[in-house]
Amino acid sequence: MAVSIVVPPLGESIVEGTIVKWLKKEGEKVGKDEPVVEIMTDKINVELPSPEEGILVKILQEEGAVVPIGTQIGVLNGEGAAEIISKASVPASEVKEERPTVPIVESKTTVGPSVVSEAPKKRSSPAVRRLAREYNINIDEIQGTGGGGRVSKEDILKFIESRKGAPTPTPVGAPTPLVGERVTTPLGEEEVIPFTTVRKAIADHMIRSQQTSAHYTTIDEADMTGIVQFVKRNQKNIEEKFGVHLTYTPFIVKALILALKDFPLLNSSLNGDKLHLKKYYNIGIAVHREEGLIVPVLKNADQKNLLEITRELKDLGERARTNKLTLDEVQGGTFTITNAGMYGTIAATPIINQPQVGILGVNRIMERPVVRNGNIVISWMTSLSGTWDHRVVDGGVASQFLHRLVEYLEDPILWILNE
Repeated sequence: MAVSIVVPPLGESIVEGTIVKWLKKEGEKVGKDEPVVEIMTDKINVELPSPEEGILVKILQEEGAVVPIGTQIGVLNGEGAAEIISKASVPASEVKEERPTVPIVESKTTVGPSVVSEAPKKRSSPAVRRLAREYNINIDEIQGTGGGGRVSKEDILKFIESRKGAPTPTPVGAPTPLVGERVTTPLGEEEVIPFTTVRKAIADHMIRSQQTSAHYTTIDEADMTGIVQFVKRNQKNIEEKFGVHLTYTPFIVKALILALKDFPLLNSSLNGDKLHLKKYYNIGIAVHREEGLIVPVLKNADQKNLLEITRELKDLGERARTNKLTLDEVQGGTFTITNAGMYGTIAATPIINQPQVGILGVNRIMERPVVRNGNIVISWMTSLSGTWDHRVVDGGVASQFLHRLVEYLEDPILWILNE
């Protein structure tokens, strides 16, 4: 019996995805649950497994196509394949048949270059495969040093360096150089650089957020001296005893949750004309990576202590930068923190991560002179930028919330003792 390959539900608020790469060609054999196509959303890349074993007889949507959830994108062989292919050419609104769903698997395993062979394929992440394509490298030629022979980014870079006359690779962690087509205009020479699929997805998501919510931003400042001194005083002992490197972010997460509990309106989402007040606290933490910003979610953060939050944030951040997050780890957030302070920013106006009603921008923590009781003293200060959905949150409430957050950050000892 013929089987359709269908784009399954890809997570909260995701209505479509972009086909990045078909991992099999028409006419190739596909095993059950074997990754067959890579699809990108504005949250993460996922590899869809084949629902059954068979031959991929028809690819209905080519690479680069934007496909809504529920779209048939391929057909496995069997009785009725011709009928499925014929129906797929009919506008979706006229197709009445029930569409099977396909389970989502974590985007960790992959298939190498499409060849008709029974040999095992090299394991690698989508980011590694993209780097390999940029340098025209066959991953099967590389000996992976990761678990199970997985090919890592470092393996690719070492291979590039070993090739005589190869271009100098981009250092790990450095921005990927932008290369485009040079054109001459009446005003001078320009370089035209097309958006990557990731960048386009981020752009679409940001525009959709601005069009959905009535954005406005409030800014307050907090004296972080108590937290800075606590971290400096205890960081070495905590690292030796618990094996974690303490940073300021877990304190901000804990203080944020306390403030959200005082102002539950801010931990909500608007669905039509109904407001959903969340009784759980899933805090998204924006992470910068070469491909673009991603927001892994710290689930049930209110139930974790500072050390647990520190460990989990480190793990999520590392896996975000190496494209090893699962779809579940980038959805379900109730409020988001974005930290531009690590790049020296002193103020910002972040864009709301839909469908949430607020986002907190954390800026640079730095020493500067301030006036205390008529005296000039040196304190560790930061500014906090909160952007809100004015459909839900009025200015007075937002200002009170941000000030309450400042109070928790400036006097952390009382709530630290409750850990």
